[in-house]
Amino acid sequence: MSDAVDATSLAWQPVRPDVARGVYGKTLLANGVKVVLTRVVPGGRFATHQDDYGHLFYFLGGTGMVWAGEKQLEARPGLAVRVAAGEEHAYENTGTEEMTLISVNVPRS
Repeated sequence: MSDAVDATSLAWQPVRPDVARGVYGKTLLANGVKVVLTRVVPGGRFATHQDDYGHLFYFLGGTGMVWAGEKQLEARPGLAVRVAAGEEHAYENTGTEEMTLISVNVPRS
């Protein structure tokens, strides 16, 4: 079934306050694969952690750092980062403007 979501009508919600600060999201899809439009305030971060599902992070705006396993990369618009299930990962807004990204949670197959 087709559906459309007006993301501007969704409220920003804190994301995982147990491991994140200054990270807010709008869930766009939550059936199996979860898709979240995410914003990170300057100085905000998602601390290093592991999940039992994989991720795809696609950065839309702002600047920062992202860690996935042994890799450390500059987060910037257009960067896509794949994280395997169980792999340590984190990201942080090191810039002066909001950092935005699409975060996709991919269940183990």
